[in-house]
Amino acid sequence: MRWLVGVALLVHVPQPVLAQSPGLSLDSLRAVVAAHHPVARQAQQMVRQADGAVLAATGAMFDPQLSASWERKAFGGREYYNYLEAAIKVPTPLGVDLKIGLEKTTGQYIAPDRRTPAQGLLSLGLSMPIGQGIITDRRRAELGAARAKRDGAAAAREALLNALLLEATTAWADWYRAERMLEIAREGRSLIEVRSRGIAARVTRGDLAAVDTIEVRLEVARREATLALAEADAAAARARVATYLWDADGDPLDWNEATRPVAAPTRPRPDSAWIAGELTRALTMHPKVRKARADGDAATAARRQALAELFPDVEAEAARLADRDGVSGLSDFPSGSGNYKFGLRASTGLLLLKERGKAGEASAKDRIAALILADIRRDVVAEARAAAAGLEGAFRAAGWQIEAVALARQLLAAEQRRFDAGESSLFLVNQRERGLLDETTKLADAEVKHIASVAKLATALGYPAQLPEP
Repeated sequence: MRWLVGVALLVHVPQPVLAQSPGLSLDSLRAVVAAHHPVARQAQQMVRQADGAVLAATGAMFDPQLSASWERKAFGGREYYNYLEAAIKVPTPLGVDLKIGLEKTTGQYIAPDRRTPAQGLLSLGLSMPIGQGIITDRRRAELGAARAKRDGAAAAREALLNALLLEATTAWADWYRAERMLEIAREGRSLIEVRSRGIAARVTRGDLAAVDTIEVRLEVARREATLALAEADAAAARARVATYLWDADGDPLDWNEATRPVAAPTRPRPDSAWIAGELTRALTMHPKVRKARADGDAATAARRQALAELFPDVEAEAARLADRDGVSGLSDFPSGSGNYKFGLRASTGLLLLKERGKAGEASAKDRIAALILADIRRDVVAEARAAAAGLEGAFRAAGWQIEAVALARQLLAAEQRRFDAGESSLFLVNQRERGLLDETTKLADAEVKHIASVAKLATALGYPAQLPEP
């Protein structure tokens, strides 16, 4: 049965979090999202898909090929021909293929060039490109491109996961703010309810004018309206956070209405030297940079193959021959004396229109990939610097706002004492209290901005929405 977020965390999050259930910390949310969210699972499939492409390309490069054929014709009690051929072809990373074969032919009407000794004919030889395949060939180009795409898929997975965790962190921060707004609104209503009862008693005793009952009722109406809006915002924020919670079976978790956010731990402000070092690292290790670099490597492999195809396609084959009783005769390969066979195959286009077109297209893609990489590196630096400035501002704002709340609280206490002494009015007391509630609201905003700024800076530097320890 799926029902409690806390129950889900019992299985999937570290033990210290369990004691906080039904509280949901930011770290716990990130852990659940990274492990079970459908987008995170999709990202993992991207890497597996790329692994499959690499395996296929590796097979084309290294996988030995076994081939065999058998043809026989018999008619009228006579055997016309009986051809048997079998071979093992072993490709190598240099483009040279090693081939071991067996041919055996019997029958009354066989082609003279296919005649073999009675025990069969063994061959051991090589086939090697001496034209366009010397530098690279399609197999090597496809393997290089597949490996680059696998690196790109891994980087894309990290970028996708980082973006997902940033969204989840932002949703959690909004939820934290909405719950704080709700707490503040409830506190404000409780305060005005107590004051309302006190004002009513003092009006009854004749200590205050009757108009003060209208003043306090007006304030009650204002705070009830604020509370209603805060409750609606909190409900919406909870619903949004709930969309990030999934179990290990791929099913969405039901939301426990008792769940509340656990305050995120504060972390020291990163200094300029630390940020400068992280910027240097991000220029090479940021997932977006790695993805763009991998795309460039794949484009370069395709360009080299396209340029190689401008040369004539020439392939030579040479093999030492021996009958099955003279296998030792194969050991002197590649000696040109004795029994052997040799072949040469060549082809080329006359105008090379297709090849030149592919080379031009591949060169343009390679250049485009280099330009994209340069642009992404610039964007990474710009986003990281903007995020660092935002975090610095959030730190400073939170510090000032703490002081503003303390001062507003002092003003309210002083105004309350003046009101009790008959030197102030209910209007000013309500104003001071409203000012304290406003400053408290701003402090909650500053706390949320700090959480979001840390996540933005971490994502901008290529981390999963969480900064490493300086």
